[in-house]
Amino acid sequence: MKKWRAPVTAVVASAAMLLTACGGGDEAADTSKLTVWMMGEGSETQTAFLAEVEAEFQRKHPDTDVVVQYIPWLEAPKKFQAALAGGEGPDVTELGNTETQGWAAQEALADISDRMAGWTEGKDILPDLVKNAQLDGKQYGVPWYAGVRGIYYRTDWFAEAGVTTPPTTWEELIAAGKAVQAKRPDTYGIALPGNSELPFYSFLWAAGGEIATGSGNSWKSGYTSPEARSAVQFWTDMVTVHKIAPPAAAGWNEVDARTQFATGKAAMAFAGSWQQGAIKKDNPDIEKVWGTFPIPGPNGQPAPAFAGGSDVAIWEDSKVKDLAWDYTTILLNKTNAQKFADSVGFFPVYQDLVGSEKYAGDKIMAAFATTMKSTKLTPMTPKWVEVSRNRTVTQAMNSSIMKGQKTVEQATADAAAEMESILNAQ
Repeated sequence: MKKWRAPVTAVVASAAMLLTACGGGDEAADTSKLTVWMMGEGSETQTAFLAEVEAEFQRKHPDTDVVVQYIPWLEAPKKFQAALAGGEGPDVTELGNTETQGWAAQEALADISDRMAGWTEGKDILPDLVKNAQLDGKQYGVPWYAGVRGIYYRTDWFAEAGVTTPPTTWEELIAAGKAVQAKRPDTYGIALPGNSELPFYSFLWAAGGEIATGSGNSWKSGYTSPEARSAVQFWTDMVTVHKIAPPAAAGWNEVDARTQFATGKAAMAFAGSWQQGAIKKDNPDIEKVWGTFPIPGPNGQPAPAFAGGSDVAIWEDSKVKDLAWDYTTILLNKTNAQKFADSVGFFPVYQDLVGSEKYAGDKIMAAFATTMKSTKLTPMTPKWVEVSRNRTVTQAMNSSIMKGQKTVEQATADAAAEMESILNAQ
């Protein structure tokens, strides 16, 4: 494997970080402890679920204590880099599915190809998600859960504005937003996360555009194609021309967008299925008047969506890889995968579970289940995390247009050049 070290912005392994980074690399084969890193803050639901997983694991390994540590998503890159630099890390870790290849390229993760090949249930996992956790033909992670984005909307406001069915085209999306605003001038049509890339990709792919295509070690951005520029134009026009989203949307992320919807400031919002709990927390009564529909394409078909979610990996320096793999397969078995997905509003990654009838009658999940049938992934390269997370190339492109700083032609050309410089760097 060719090692590639991602440029790290302000990632300095402080002494405090190194002292607090725990893992299987600390001691010689200490089978009395298995350290697991989970991303996020650790909700009650997740903590209770992981306690059940631990109990199941300990029936097989009664003398092994499972230590779960929660790592906030925004702190994860620094935590991983510090652990890698200090020769320390967990035994098992969750990580975003766009980041697995990047950390594998830095030799932080163990090659689990042989283990994966011998795991019966693993053969039913969605193939694209499995491939996304590979580098140079080797497996470095196992998909855990997946989710897609759609659009939440106020059914009562739609009815009031005379919008009888959810939009299925770009034109209808604009019309619905304007209709609600005409009836409720103190609100706006859609909470658009202008500083988030993932909802935008649905418009890009629906228009026939691509983020980037690779050939060998060479990558070419697709942002200057007519198809991509039409998607960028439509996405940014919702703020600048049609004004169904306010100028402030240029700086909004997905949390901002869902909060605007939940608190009664917008008729629609781009959000994931997993965000319904947070929306209900902000507005417990929203369940009476909400619905969802797939992000529409320009011509009446649902747009493809990015298949987001998490992978689970084993840390390369773990001294207890056999135990780590046993824990991983218990955490990710079909029963537990369905249980966890249901608890947080994601989908399990198994083909047979995703295709089940249980989602068809769900007022919220049915639209997301439809979208799960048409998913795509970001470019499969370990350098993608630099484009997406560190340099935020796509987000900056769209925000600059919404703020009136660049034209579509200028912004897409600049973004394409920056993307290619990162992806093709030696």
